[in-house]
Formats: sequence, structure tokens, C-alpha cells
Amino acid sequence: MKILHLITALDTGGSELMLYKVLSGLERTKFSCFVVSLVAPGIVGDKIRDLNIPVYHLGLSRGSFSPGAFVSLSKMLVKTKPDIIQTWLYHSDLLGLLAAKTTGIGKVVWNVRSSHRKPLHYKRLTAITLKLCAKLSRYPDAVIINSNHGKKYHTHIGYHPKRFEVIPNGFDLDRFKPDDLARKKIRNELGFNDDSFCVGMLARFDPMKDHQTFFQSVKYIYKKDLKIEFVLCGDGIDIDNPQLRGWINEFDINASVHLLGLRNDIPEIIAAMDVVALSSVSEGFPNVIGEAMACSVPCVVTDVGDCSSIVDGTGKVVPPKNPEALAEAILQISLLSNEERNKLGKKARERIRTHYSLDKVVNYYESLYQDIVSV
Repeated sequence: MKILHLITALDTGGSELMLYKVLSGLERTKFSCFVVSLVAPGIVGDKIRDLNIPVYHLGLSRGSFSPGAFVSLSKMLVKTKPDIIQTWLYHSDLLGLLAAKTTGIGKVVWNVRSSHRKPLHYKRLTAITLKLCAKLSRYPDAVIINSNHGKKYHTHIGYHPKRFEVIPNGFDLDRFKPDDLARKKIRNELGFNDDSFCVGMLARFDPMKDHQTFFQSVKYIYKKDLKIEFVLCGDGIDIDNPQLRGWINEFDINASVHLLGLRNDIPEIIAAMDVVALSSVSEGFPNVIGEAMACSVPCVVTDVGDCSSIVDGTGKVVPPKNPEALAEAILQISLLSNEERNKLGKKARERIRTHYSLDKVVNYYESLYQDIVSV
């Protein structure tokens, strides 16, 4: 079966990484894949090429649309004749559907990754694209979404596909796992020892991640004179970010806050944490929570998207935009004995193994593709 994966970009976002994970797990004797990015590929494009999977791009600039991209994609469909056009994210969903219907080539599967965003958080082109996708959602052969919350939201805004499948994110338990050597290495790098209690937040700088609430919770913990280390990483999470610098200075929390920027050793960083926190005001299915749980690290999350059902008793769930509740939940885990915390972490890893292992999720994709082609 030949599958063309069309995606908006190939940088380090959750959607791009999930595409990479799906491609790495699909049975090569049954599925032949190639990838097309709307804009020039980034880091994840290189990772996909390392799987010996071809990667192309349509030459668009971010935030723009060109009729030439539609023409190029249509020509590519005519030349390659894929059985399935699997699109990822709104812009690709719209472009892939129009090209497939125009050429009459391939079954179309949309992959929607977001859960809920306020209109002011969308750029104008994205907002228009989302409205068009809602109106055209009955035409794809299936729509995949990665969270139950996301399915409810998109149904509310007008999505009515003929087949709506919830396929959660999947996690490689061989890559994300407890790792004592990595724990010691990262802690040595950051200058604190194994006895220090360490809180991690791994998220790009984005209004949806609500770093301000996280820093307010750090200030709350400081008022209690507790020595806790806070490690943050992600795109835009460095000392050159004036907003982060402002919050750190305003809340007077510089001493134990470590800003690492964009890192490529996420499994090792997570393994060095005692708890991973997420202060988001909106999510679908955040990858970092599944990754942390796979590393046997308990999580403190806000009650947005599917976070509560993912954690499900293996960590703490608090309301969004409530720094005191976030801080108290972190403190409750910090006061557990090592044995109690390890037990909670093992329970978290087992939950990922049972419900969200990469093998299980890839099987969902394979079964869906086979069903669609056989119709």
C-alpha cells in the first residue's frame, strides 16, 4: 500500500514527532510511505530521511498559500498514485483534500491534532482554513484525532466526518524509560545532586502552555523556603526570551530555575526529573506527559484536553490558571518518600504500556488504512 503523508512542517512539534513515530513503526513489507512538507523540512525531516523514507517539500513560506503548491501536489499525486493521502494539520488537510478530489487519486485521511484554541490564538489564514475544513469534513474517507476532548471540540465547531477515529499518541517504551545514568549525567550538568527534588516543564514557549502560571507556582513554593530545582526546556525557553526573564526577575526566582532551550536529549532530561509539570490552558493529548510517565516520572497536569484521563491516578490534576493549586500538587509529590514516589512512577509507566504503547497505536493506523483501502 502506497501512502503519501502531507504535513505542514517538519520541525520539532508534537504532530511532526508523532508522524515520525508512526513511520518508524509501520510494517515496511505492507506499507510504502513518502512524506511531503508544505514548507522546507526541519529536524524531523532529517530523522524521517534516516528511516530511508523520501521527504519532499512544496516550497511554501510559513503563513502563506500559493496556487503553485496545489499544482505541484496535484502533479505529484498523478505521478505517484498513492492509495492513501494521509494529511496532518489543518492546512495540509485542506490542500490534500482539494488535490485528491481534483485528480481523483487516493483515499484521504485527515489527522487533526489540536483540541481547543481561542480564535485570537489563530493566525488569520489558519482561522479561515479551520472554517473551510469544518465545512468540507464530510469528504475525507476518515478523520483521525488524538484526543476525545479534541473530537468533542471539532464536532462542536462543525466537523461531521463519515468516520471519526480517536487514535491517541503512542510512546516508545524502549526509548523513554527510567535511566539512572542519564539522571546522574543531567544533574551533574546542571549542578545539583541526586537528593535534590527536581521539577521539569518541557514545552515550547506558547500562550497555550501558560508558562506565567508555572512561574507563579514557583514563586509560591519559594515562599515556603523549600529547596526545589526547576528545569525548563523547549523552543524559546532560554535566557534570551525577554518575557521569561521578566517573570523570573519579577518573582525573584532566579536561583533554582534552569532554562535549557531546545534540546535533543529529552528522554535523558525527563529521566533526571522527580516530577514533570504542565501548566497548559489548552491541550489535546500532550506528548510530554506520556513520555514522562513512560520514564516512571509522576506528572502534575492541568485539567485540560485528555490530561486527566491520561494521568488517571498516577499523578495530580489541578485547574488551569491556578498557580497555588499547581504548587500544592508539586509539593504533595515532593513530600512523598522515595519508595512512594517510585511506586507512583511505576504505576504511570505501566499505564502507558497498557494503553499508549507505540506498537499498539501503530496497529490502529495500520488497521484503519487497510479498512479504508478495502472499501
